[in-house]
Amino acid sequence: MKQIQAFGPQDLRLVDVAEPQAGEGEVIVDVKACGICGSDKWCWHVTEHSDYVAGHEVAGIVAQAGPGVVRLQPGDRVAVNNVKGCGVCKACKEGAYVRCARPITHMGFGFSEKIAVPERNCLPLEPEIGYEAGSLIFDNWGTPYAALSRTSIGEGDRVAVTGCGPIGLAAAALAVLRGAKVAAVDPIEERRAAAIRMGAEIALKPGEDTEERLRTWSGGEGVGYVVECSGKAASYELAFGALRIGGTIVVIGEGARFEFQSSRLIGKHIQITASLYAGMKDGEAVQRLMAQGAIDPMAIVTHRFAMEEVPGVFGQVVEGAGGLLKTIVVQD
Repeated sequence: MKQIQAFGPQDLRLVDVAEPQAGEGEVIVDVKACGICGSDKWCWHVTEHSDYVAGHEVAGIVAQAGPGVVRLQPGDRVAVNNVKGCGVCKACKEGAYVRCARPITHMGFGFSEKIAVPERNCLPLEPEIGYEAGSLIFDNWGTPYAALSRTSIGEGDRVAVTGCGPIGLAAAALAVLRGAKVAAVDPIEERRAAAIRMGAEIALKPGEDTEERLRTWSGGEGVGYVVECSGKAASYELAFGALRIGGTIVVIGEGARFEFQSSRLIGKHIQITASLYAGMKDGEAVQRLMAQGAIDPMAIVTHRFAMEEVPGVFGQVVEGAGGLLKTIVVQD
């Protein structure tokens, strides 16, 4: 079968590899759609060949059921949760693999024609949910859904979303769905425009006056929530200033490194809640919202590529060039 592997800096290649075999409790899934996430950009910067495969936002069709599979059968359409838990701890039994008692394993596999995954990680797709939308269930929409579910964001709350890539845009839409008023903050004009389309009231370019503009927009007392999706230290500086007393920082973005004095939290009674990825129940809830028409998962998708095109266009994806917001790799 065909698979994309990284061989060095800016060197992705389509290679032939052996087809995966289904182990105990596993199914073979023919990949039909795989979203490209910001975290997949690692493969553009490797220094040597890696056989770990990028792509974790996967939907496809079950081609084969391995021994011990009891729920799925060939022909079933599924979205795949890429976090492989131990399967036996309390969290895993509840489908919350990302909270597994043992170190979690992220299954990298999506840039392949076929993948072998545990049956328990597969969410059957409703008839009205296509493969492309299905590929966005667990990460692109499930990650912010899970994070917001840990808050009490509701009617009339003022929420600032910092970083309006695909996950930030989904976070904005989900906050609006909860009845909140949303301000988006991002340096890229196309992303700010997209945030307005997703329901944000205002979209601001980060700058010296951003904190004051957020405070003015929120009636002077500050916003109740900052949903941090950028992974940038500057967003935390903004949050400490823009939050009202008793406000909450919701941490989603990865990679930020910063220093702060605890008094900046204490003085405002700031709360911090953090969330990584999504569990099976989150995916089920997101799919229901999609099926009901409450959210439009495809509203953030701007580009689609066939797998054989990916090595030649991945630089554009990394740079977000040409108005690119969200890319899906599609396979016939």
